[in-house]
Parts: sequence; C-alpha cells; structure tokens
Amino acid sequence: MAVVWDASLDSARAAVSRIGGLGRVDWLLIAVLVGLQYFLWFGVGSWWTVAKLHSQVGQRQSDVQRLEKRNDKLAAEVLSLQNDSAAVAGLARRNLGLVGKNEVFVWVIPSARSD
Repeated sequence: MAVVWDASLDSARAAVSRIGGLGRVDWLLIAVLVGLQYFLWFGVGSWWTVAKLHSQVGQRQSDVQRLEKRNDKLAAEVLSLQNDSAAVAGLARRNLGLVGKNEVFVWVIPSARSD
C-alpha cells in the first residue's frame, strides 16, 4: 500500500506543480492567441485602420457635397447663358469689362484711408 500511496503522492505533487507553472502547450496556445490578436489590433483590417478610414470617408463626403453645390451653381449659370442673352452681357460686363454703346466707363478706386 505504500507504493500506491507514493504513486498518488507523486501525481499529486505533479498536479500541484503543474497548476503553478505553465507548460509548453500553454505557452504555445498563448502565442497563437497573441498572434491572432495582433492582426485584430494592428493588421490591415485593424480597429485603428477602420477608424481612420471612417474619418477619411466623412471628410470625402463633405468634399463631395461642397463640389456638388459648386457643380449645381455652374450648371444653373450655363443654363442661363444658353437661354438669356442679357446673362451673357452681364457676365461680359463683370468679367471682361464690356462697355455698351452710349455708355461711359467709370472706375472708382477706393481711398487707402479708412475713416
């Protein structure tokens, strides 16, 4: 019976020492877990990358809205230039300095002083 007691005592000691320390399989599983977590946090599809892409999408959407407003304004101007000759004359007056018949061009230069 002492032999059985010694065998069970050795197995109990091994179990106690096993609980306190980590074996090779445990370290291997921890390494696999850390390796999988690395891609979640720092890889191509990581949380950081996704957050950065969301901020870029927001910036691009605001740029697109601004450009769509500009395009709508230009389309309205083109439509008015196609349909109204007075719009063409107004644009020429504004941008090219057009002066019509029997008109006098007066250029007013503001003073440098601000009173």
